[in-house]
Amino acid sequence: MSPSRGGQTEIVSPDTGVEVHRDLAYASVDGRSLTLDLYMPEHRTDACPVVLYLHGGAFMVGTKRDFAQERLLPLAHSGIAVASAEYRFSAIATYPAQLHDVKAAVRWLRAHAAEHGYRDQRVGAWGASAGAYLALMLALTSGSGEHEGTLGDHPEARSSVEAVTAWFAPTDLLTADAFHPPPDRRPPPFISGPPPQPSILARLLGVANVAENAGLAASASPLTYAAEATGAFLLMHGDRDALISEDQSRRLHAALGAAGADSTLLLVAGANHEDPAFDGPAVLGAVSEFFRARL
Repeated sequence: MSPSRGGQTEIVSPDTGVEVHRDLAYASVDGRSLTLDLYMPEHRTDACPVVLYLHGGAFMVGTKRDFAQERLLPLAHSGIAVASAEYRFSAIATYPAQLHDVKAAVRWLRAHAAEHGYRDQRVGAWGASAGAYLALMLALTSGSGEHEGTLGDHPEARSSVEAVTAWFAPTDLLTADAFHPPPDRRPPPFISGPPPQPSILARLLGVANVAENAGLAASASPLTYAAEATGAFLLMHGDRDALISEDQSRRLHAALGAAGADSTLLLVAGANHEDPAFDGPAVLGAVSEFFRARL
């Protein structure tokens, strides 16, 4: 087993009881290191579960430290190790590069479990928006060569995940791209100006128009792979989402149920996309409980 490369360790504060290992390189591509931050419960007496967190940002922006205070530290404080990983944006590389990145991150986590003190038998994934999409694809494309990629130093390690929490994810890229919110749904406050052209999902796929590339969109959609699903899924969506319709989570939940998978759908009343309601104790408590039960 190769040692962790780079990084630094800090105790966030005595109050959190969390130790953070920052900027650990999990893979390298085109001369650039891809890194993650590892949040470890400080006062653990045994190996703890581990969850990979993937940030949102339309595959265009965001960092692995987004929502650290609101999400990553609370989950780690509850006794679950959290690894928050960066991945390439669509302006740098198009799909499936992002999936290759996060699969390499899972392989790294499994390979370095003994070194850091978390369990590697079952790994979880948690994401918001674009990150939720990637978390779902991690779970639903296990063992597929075209989705796997060759990044990282641990080809022998599994890239599968056994439990996923997905917040407001696009699950069918064709219909997600065509979504127009009802007039009574206002964009979240971080959105200004007209939608980008080409669209966010067109940029991810590297095309000018998603509708004219339906086959590619289907091959990149979590919904396509739901029939072969294993593991456990917690899908959460605001019922006032103005960017990604809650029907995206409803449809995936139905497909997972039809496949016999362990799937739970929770709709957050009145919540928009990336709504502060998701960072409240009720939602975060449900996430922690889900991972504790399945990992």
